[in-house]
Amino acid sequence: MVSRRKFFSIAIMMFVLLFLFQFSMVIRDWQNTYDINSNLTAKQNDGKNVWRNKEVDLKSVTEENRNYALFVGNTLSDMAEAVSRWCVYAKWDIAKINSLDGFKENDKSLPRMMILESEKYALGDNLKKIEKLAQEGVIIVFGCLEDVEDIQADDELRDFLGISRVVSKETELIGVRLFEGLLLGGEVTYETPEDKEEKDRQDLQLNVPWYQVGSGTKTYMVGVLDIEKINGHIVNEELPTLIWRNGIQNGSVFCVVGDYMKDSTALGLLDGMVTEASQYYIYPVVNAQNLSMINFPVFANENNEQMMELYSQSITGMVRDIMWPSLVSIVEKSGLKMTCFMQPQTDYEDGVEPDSKDLVFYLKQMKEQNAEAGLSLQYKNAGSLNDKLNQDAEFFRKANSSYKYGAAFTEEEDLDTVKRLINTELMKNVSTLVCEYTEDEPVISYCTDSVTLQSVTSDGMNYTYSGDIRMRSIQSSLGYTNVMLNMQDIFWPKRKKDRWQTMQRRFSSNLLTYWKKFKDFDSTTLSESNTRTRTFLNLDFSESRTDDEITVKTTETGSWFILRTHGEEIKDIEGGTQKKLEDDAYLIQAQDVTVKIQLETAGLHYSK
Repeated sequence: MVSRRKFFSIAIMMFVLLFLFQFSMVIRDWQNTYDINSNLTAKQNDGKNVWRNKEVDLKSVTEENRNYALFVGNTLSDMAEAVSRWCVYAKWDIAKINSLDGFKENDKSLPRMMILESEKYALGDNLKKIEKLAQEGVIIVFGCLEDVEDIQADDELRDFLGISRVVSKETELIGVRLFEGLLLGGEVTYETPEDKEEKDRQDLQLNVPWYQVGSGTKTYMVGVLDIEKINGHIVNEELPTLIWRNGIQNGSVFCVVGDYMKDSTALGLLDGMVTEASQYYIYPVVNAQNLSMINFPVFANENNEQMMELYSQSITGMVRDIMWPSLVSIVEKSGLKMTCFMQPQTDYEDGVEPDSKDLVFYLKQMKEQNAEAGLSLQYKNAGSLNDKLNQDAEFFRKANSSYKYGAAFTEEEDLDTVKRLINTELMKNVSTLVCEYTEDEPVISYCTDSVTLQSVTSDGMNYTYSGDIRMRSIQSSLGYTNVMLNMQDIFWPKRKKDRWQTMQRRFSSNLLTYWKKFKDFDSTTLSESNTRTRTFLNLDFSESRTDDEITVKTTETGSWFILRTHGEEIKDIEGGTQKKLEDDAYLIQAQDVTVKIQLETAGLHYSK
C-alpha cells in the first residue's frame, strides 16, 4: 500500500515531467517560424552577368585562346551540344568545324583539346595532322568509334588508337565495369540482375565491337562477358574495352565505344580526360545535392474510391499518416534535404476542392526537417496553367499563409508558358525552376535574367544503369545532383507497382545506395542550390602553378572548385577551405578572390 507521502511525491514528479514535456513542446512550436522560408533569397536580375565563352574563330586565333576545345564533326549533333555545354561549365572557349579541312595548324592556334565525333574524321591525310597535334600536347578524344571495318583496315589508325586487335565486329555483353579514376565515385560493375523486377535497370548498350588494347594504354571501362557462352576464361586485359587512353609521346589519345559522349554523361568524362592527361586539373563546381519531392503533399481528396480500396484512407490521410513518416525516415538516413513541391489539387474540374487544414502541419514539419516548400505546376485537368495558378493562389490566400515560394516544378514542355507567368501573384518570388531530365535543356542554366533552371538529374524510383553513369559524371563535373520522387503515379496508380509500399522500398534502396559515394558534397534545398548555381554560372577564374603552389583567382567569393591530382595532397591552403573527396580529389571553397594551395607528394611529409 502506497503511503500518502509517497503518493504525493509520485504525483509531484508526474506533474513536473508533464509540465516539462508540454513546456518544451510549446517552446519548440513557438520558435518554429514555419510561415517564413528561411532558404529564400531576394530575387535578382544577375543573369545578365552570366559568364559566356567565346566561339573561337580559327582564322584569327591567338595565344589568349589557348584554353579552348575544338570539336570536329556535325556541329548540330548531340555530341557537339554536349561538348558545348561542358565548355560553358568548365569555362573554356570552343571552336566547331565540320571537317579538319577548316583547321590550319600553327603554334598559336593549337587547342587544348580536340574532340572528334568519330574515327572517320581521322582517315587518310587527316590522321597525320592529328598525330602531329597529339605530339604538340593537344588532348585528342574520339567521341565514338563507329566503323569497325575502317579501323580494322587501317593499321596506322589502330596503332594511334592503341588497339592491338579487333576480336570481333560485334559481341554481346552481360554488363559493364567502370574502373576508378576517370569519374568520381570509385569502381562499379553494372551486370544484368537475375531478379526480374530489377532487369529494367539494365539499359546500357550491350552489343558492341570487341577491341583489345595494347601496351601503353590505360583502361577506364570494359564490357563484361558471359564466360559460359564464349567457352573460356578471359582476363581483364582481354575484355572488350569501351573507354581507354593511349599514351603517346607528349600527348594522350582517348577513345570511347558507345554513346556515352552524346548526352550529359560527356560532362564528367571530359573533365576526367583532362585530369588524366594533365599534371593536375582544377575546375569550378556547384556543390549542391538536392532531393525534389514532386506533387507532395496534396490537399484534395481526389481519386478517393481507389485510394480507399488500396489504403483504407483518403489521399490526404494516407499522405500524412503513411507517406510522410516514411519519407522523413529515408531522408534522415540519406542526409539529404527535401524540397517538397506542393500540389493543392490535380483535377480542377472534378468539383473536389482542396482543404488547407494540414498546410500548417506540413510547413512546421518541413521547418523541423530543414526542408523547403515549393510549388508544383503539374495538373491533370484545368482550363490553363494560368487558371491553375489563380486557384492555387486563392487556396493559399484562404489559408492565410504568408510563406514565399522560391522554387517551382514544371514539365519541360511548359517552360516557355511558365516564363510568361513568372510575375503572377503566386510565382513572383520564384527564382528557380525545376523540370524533369531532358537533353533539350542544360543541367543548370538561366531561364531568364532572374530565374535559373535546375534540371532533375535522376528519377529516384525508376533508376537505370545509364542513369547511374550519367549521375556519376554530372557529380564529377558539377558536384550537383537533383533526385526526383514524383508522387503522381502513387495518387493516380495505373499498375500494381505504382503502390506506395513498392515505390517506397525501391526509392529507399536507390537513394541509400547510389548516392552514398557523394556524401561529402553539401546537401541543399532548391533555393540554397539556386544561390550556388548563380555563383557557378557567373564566375570566371584563372589558375597557375609555380613549383608546388597553385594560385586560383576567381571573380566570386564563396565559389567552389574540385582539384584533381596524381599522387599529390594538399599541405596547406590560404584564402579558402578544402575537403578530401577521395584519393587525388579535393573540394575547395574560395573564401577570398585569391586562393593559394600548397601541394606535396603523398607519403612525403617532412617536419621542420
